[in-house]
Amino acid sequence: SFPRQPAEQSQLPPALLGRLPQPGIAGGALLQQVRHGPMDGRPGRLQHFRFGPAKRKGSYYYRFHKLVGKANWRKYTERYIAPRSLENRQRWIPTPYATFSQGRHAFSWHWRLPKGLAEATTADEVLEVWIQFRHKLPKRTFHYFKVLKRLVDVGGCERTDWRLRFITSRLHNIHRKVLNLPRLVKYYAELRVTDELEHASRFLRKMLPKYSSHQLALAAHAFGIAKLQDKHMMSEIARLIEPQLSEVTPVELVRLAQAYADTEICHYTFLAQLSAQAQVRVQQASAGEGIPGSCPSFVQLTELAEAFAQLKFQDYSFFEMCALQAESLLSQGLPGPTPPALAKLCSACSRLKIHEIRLFESVLAHVADHWYDYPATSLAEIGLAVAPVMPTDDESVLDVYRRMIAQIRQDKDTLSLRGVGIAARFMAEVDHKGQFVPGFSQALVRRLIELKDESKECYDIARVAEIFSRRCPQDRPLFSTLCRHLHRHLGYFEPVDFVRFTRGLAAAEYRDDRVVHALSKWAQKRLREFSPHDWDSFVTSMTKLGATDVRQAQLREMGPPPPTEPATFSGGQVALAAAAAQQKPAEVQA
Repeated sequence: SFPRQPAEQSQLPPALLGRLPQPGIAGGALLQQVRHGPMDGRPGRLQHFRFGPAKRKGSYYYRFHKLVGKANWRKYTERYIAPRSLENRQRWIPTPYATFSQGRHAFSWHWRLPKGLAEATTADEVLEVWIQFRHKLPKRTFHYFKVLKRLVDVGGCERTDWRLRFITSRLHNIHRKVLNLPRLVKYYAELRVTDELEHASRFLRKMLPKYSSHQLALAAHAFGIAKLQDKHMMSEIARLIEPQLSEVTPVELVRLAQAYADTEICHYTFLAQLSAQAQVRVQQASAGEGIPGSCPSFVQLTELAEAFAQLKFQDYSFFEMCALQAESLLSQGLPGPTPPALAKLCSACSRLKIHEIRLFESVLAHVADHWYDYPATSLAEIGLAVAPVMPTDDESVLDVYRRMIAQIRQDKDTLSLRGVGIAARFMAEVDHKGQFVPGFSQALVRRLIELKDESKECYDIARVAEIFSRRCPQDRPLFSTLCRHLHRHLGYFEPVDFVRFTRGLAAAEYRDDRVVHALSKWAQKRLREFSPHDWDSFVTSMTKLGATDVRQAQLREMGPPPPTEPATFSGGQVALAAAAAQQKPAEVQA
């Protein structure tokens, strides 16, 4: 046992007491901080083998060095492991200079990446080439432009593809550094990456005054492709490009008009300037004073007319010029007016209620002579535009209609759903009693049933249902197909479409409870758009379709009050009551 400490030592303060030599320990507590032992590292190695290296969070462990000066020696843990072989004891010689082959291979991705993108023919191949070189840095902006352009060239890919999101996430942080932002937003629009397009527009808006007219037109075209409505951006583009319209190419004129049409921005002042610019260029070209390549072609003029029709922009001088161009080109047999272009021009005139009789007469005369050159869809579009305007008692016009319908019937296999809808509307305008061209409606019905599995294309399904309900109300496969196609159209329906479809389906024999539920649900969302007559007609047709009493009461309660006077087009309860009131005096007199 240790000897008892003297009494005088026990009276000392604890701080001094710790400095005195301790029994059994040479030198006291001060010497405990000194590490004793052999100099060959054996105790450390043994301790390391027993307990393992100490792990310190936030620092890297290097097995050939002790962590001196970073820990308390009182609680020191040995971290040194002696090298096990001779090669680990050799001096480390850095090699800052690679060989020629190694250096060339390290930089080979600079030409292997563009080569792989050029050789790729599908979206998967393009994306896999990029993922193969995803770790190679630094990548410049033109590398991202190359892969996005190649993706667009091969047809694009799913916008939710993780590889595309990987590419756009790297571009996200350098949007403010990209010089040619209009080209980038065009690629984003074509690949449907609208979130990155919106982010890039923050920096695009500030750079608009520094862009050329071609870049401004490209930026507007990008927003038109994406159908992204940014009124401030489009108004700024119109303001900046207005003084430079003379520099814009004919293709960019068309793209500007189509951009405002696709985004549904009715900037009529700017549209009038586009129209005036096109008319001036056509006038200069006819006088032989225009710059070669500055005059828009006839197809481009029809595309401008179609954009004006979408925006309800009635420019009579522009359409008169287009009609004169079509008449002169058709009479002289010059190239330019193709069947689809003539169909677009006639449809635009019809939508804007611009009755260019000379244009319609010239087109019908050309169809009568060259009906074999016209596709079925173009013939249907021309007939739908011309039939409400041209006289129906002229036998020559009726002969052209018969030839057109016969050709459409012969080529019905080329009609899409939209083409079937246009042809049905043309038939309804010409053949009110089903006796003009017998069997034509049955041919359209067969073609419509053949396309029952088409799940993306949209057409005027409400008008088609109303037309066929009067000609073949007992055809259950037809109305089953229409009910199948209905659901993707409900988001675009207007009140008149709800009324037409419910009225047509109520006149048929086919019933579908799912359609009744969907129509009532979507009509409730659009309730404020309905007029009293439309809502009354809609609820009356829903009653005929078998809606429950609870649903009928709910629709009557939430809708506008019933009208007091019947409308000429309404099929509601007010119209039925008025018809019954007119029949009673006649019965009494009889």
